[in-house]
Amino acid sequence: MIKSLAFLILLNYLFYFCDCGTLPAAQVTEQSLITSLLRGYDKTIRPDTTVYVDIYAELQQIVAIDEKQQIMTTSSFISQRWFDDRLNWTASLYGNIRVVMLPVKSLWIPDTMILNSADTSGYLTVSDYSLASVYYTGEVYMILPALAVKTRCNFNVRYFPFDKQVCGISLTSWSQGSNRIQYTENSSEVIDISSYTEHPLWELNGTDMTVDETADRTPFDDDDYDDVITIQLYIQRKPLYFILNGIFACWVLNSVTLLSYTLPFGTQIGLCMTCFMTYSVYSLNFSSLFPQQSQYLMMITLYFLLSIFWTLISMAWFILCNHFTTKAEMPKFLYTFCGLLQKKVFFYCFPSAKDDKKKDVIVNNSELKKSGDQESIQATIIQEKKCASCQKLLPSCFRRNTKVADIEKKDQPSPIEDDTPKKTNNNNFPIIDKPEV
Repeated sequence: MIKSLAFLILLNYLFYFCDCGTLPAAQVTEQSLITSLLRGYDKTIRPDTTVYVDIYAELQQIVAIDEKQQIMTTSSFISQRWFDDRLNWTASLYGNIRVVMLPVKSLWIPDTMILNSADTSGYLTVSDYSLASVYYTGEVYMILPALAVKTRCNFNVRYFPFDKQVCGISLTSWSQGSNRIQYTENSSEVIDISSYTEHPLWELNGTDMTVDETADRTPFDDDDYDDVITIQLYIQRKPLYFILNGIFACWVLNSVTLLSYTLPFGTQIGLCMTCFMTYSVYSLNFSSLFPQQSQYLMMITLYFLLSIFWTLISMAWFILCNHFTTKAEMPKFLYTFCGLLQKKVFFYCFPSAKDDKKKDVIVNNSELKKSGDQESIQATIIQEKKCASCQKLLPSCFRRNTKVADIEKKDQPSPIEDDTPKKTNNNNFPIIDKPEV
């Protein structure tokens, strides 16, 4: 009995003589203010006939860019500001409280969504912990995180890897037209990039925010258009990675193909086949990064095609030269074409056409002379000097000259033998009678 009485006395002392479970005066005032603001508040009714919503954005990072799927993933914070006259109060009556934090789900908020979203739901995420700042003037300021927003972007990669892209995030009201909600922009506070983190492959050159008009999606609305506010990002690709791992490597292979002209035939074919396969692998790797389209031809693809074509031409040239070198002769039409090519482009290298007519033979004082011997010898010396620089490049040229010289030797008349019988002296030496003049 005594213990029960003592317990009751202690309990009464705690409730009546202590301040346990009570709020300070400032919090009590704020609580009464919030209670009075939300009393009778209907969040399904717009604050005014036309609500003007200002949108601000704080860009944190470009998380990823998928050129093949044409999707850009960004991390940002979207801020919206509007006026609600039902949420204003006199600050002097509530302890000079100017700002209170109210749950977003207890207030009317615009149904802003991302129009070009690539996610299943384009609406900005509103959770139970989302709060809005309400000023005593009735101004409502709400910040919603958009940490991984995926938006569609039309990439033009014709000049890859030196391309520039313009991607945007389009925001608008899904169910209410411009006569109910109008989105405005603040020229002084467009996009905040003070806390932006640079992407390793893309450089942010600038930002912009525009308000466009699109067709009204509400069938029973009197307005003909909706306001769409677009946050534009001007980005440029950093080409160093692709230059070192693609363009420079193919340029080295082009140089190797050019140097293969100084190698033997078997090594030339093997080296060209290796370069050809390497070009094909590089082309397939780069084509897997971009979407399948037939609107334009990429410059990097054209470069790979020219490199493959250059390797095929070199391989065909090596096989052609080896074929003519093995047979030691060149077809007449190809010989004529190469001669014209050397005259017009690579200067004169091939010898001029030889006269197949036999030279007149003059017998004078038992000596055989061929007309134009001095001229032929001088022309041959000059021609050998001209072809000295081409013998390594075109072996068939040198072999052609040798064949022409052999033909000339065959065309020379053999020494004239007289039908008169030979006489021998006592020393068994033949004595040839002098012919009569």
